Amino acid sequence: MWRTALFISFICSVTLNVYLFIQLNVFSIEQKLQQDVSVQPLQRLAKQTKNKVKYIDNIYDVENTKNAQQVVNKIKQAINDKDYFDARFLMNTLANDYETEVSEVRLFWLQTTEALIQQKLFIHVEDSISAYLAYDPDDSDFLYLQVDLYWQQQLALLAIKHAYEVQYHVFNEVKNRNAINFSRSLVQQFADGLIKNNHWLELRDLVEEVTVFDPQNLNLQWLFVRAQFQLGEFEYARDAIKPLLSEPNYKIKALALLAEIEVALRKPQSIPLNRQGEHFIVQALMNDTFKVSLMLDTGASISLLSEPAFEVLNQYSEVLYVKDVKLNTAGGTITASIYQVAEFAIQGYIVNDFVFAVSSFVSEGNDGLLGMNFLKHFDFHIDQNNGLLVLKNK
Repeated sequence: MWRTALFISFICSVTLNVYLFIQLNVFSIEQKLQQDVSVQPLQRLAKQTKNKVKYIDNIYDVENTKNAQQVVNKIKQAINDKDYFDARFLMNTLANDYETEVSEVRLFWLQTTEALIQQKLFIHVEDSISAYLAYDPDDSDFLYLQVDLYWQQQLALLAIKHAYEVQYHVFNEVKNRNAINFSRSLVQQFADGLIKNNHWLELRDLVEEVTVFDPQNLNLQWLFVRAQFQLGEFEYARDAIKPLLSEPNYKIKALALLAEIEVALRKPQSIPLNRQGEHFIVQALMNDTFKVSLMLDTGASISLLSEPAFEVLNQYSEVLYVKDVKLNTAGGTITASIYQVAEFAIQGYIVNDFVFAVSSFVSEGNDGLLGMNFLKHFDFHIDQNNGLLVLKNK
């Protein structure tokens, strides 16, 4: 009997365990199914969102490209219409918002401006270059184009000046050296033309101007000495050539020219005179800057300068007051002020610490009188027949 009861208990226990196991698996399956159901919509939503963002980005890129091309077209149209102010304004917009298109417009602008130079439409060229450089002042292509603009108009000094300024807009040593060499080549090219046509005065003036931009250029010094020699300014030339005598690239030709200068200084120099009635007028230079026309007067012990000429001289050159004196003139005794300049020269014949009187008693048509206080320093002769003042160093 007890065995039967034990068997029945065993069967019940097994049945209960099977039931509980089945229920546990059912619960696990339901829970997993619920998780799968909740995860799949999130994954689908994330994928849909990503696709939507990518789609929006593509739309933006298309729209952005479309807007950039519109700006590019507007700039090109403004350039063609020669509305360079508007082109510059739009260029700033392009550079801020669509930087990748800038190079295309820049090249178009550059080529259009070059074409205008070929057509000699110089006013439009200047407006075009000025507008672009207001946008980008360091663009070397446009800076060189500006040089070409002035060169084509035969404004050589202005072209050379702008050529030298290019070096301050480039930012590496090679480009800097190239800019300087380009500038020097322009100077030499222009100087060669002046030399070929014997325009020595113009050459001297050119060198004086360009030396401000390129003070270390020894070739300028050489051109300057040559101009002075050809102009008969032998004493000036002898002083100016001295720095070149120790330079390896100039020593031989500098010594040769110095020998010619020394020979010329030993020869009488004939200086042309302008006739004014019964008198002769000679051109002179005070302090190497101020030109005066003086009437030769071998009867005057001291040279005179008119009051108007003196006022101009005093503005542009250093003048030292010495004293007041009484002078005997054809019109009677007058009181005049004596002044001194560091240098007085006539075609290279120089007197240092030169004194002169300032007086209103000067005839019309000249700036004053050249007296014996200059002429006594030289052996001189006035060739009245040929209108020449012959000077020779004593």
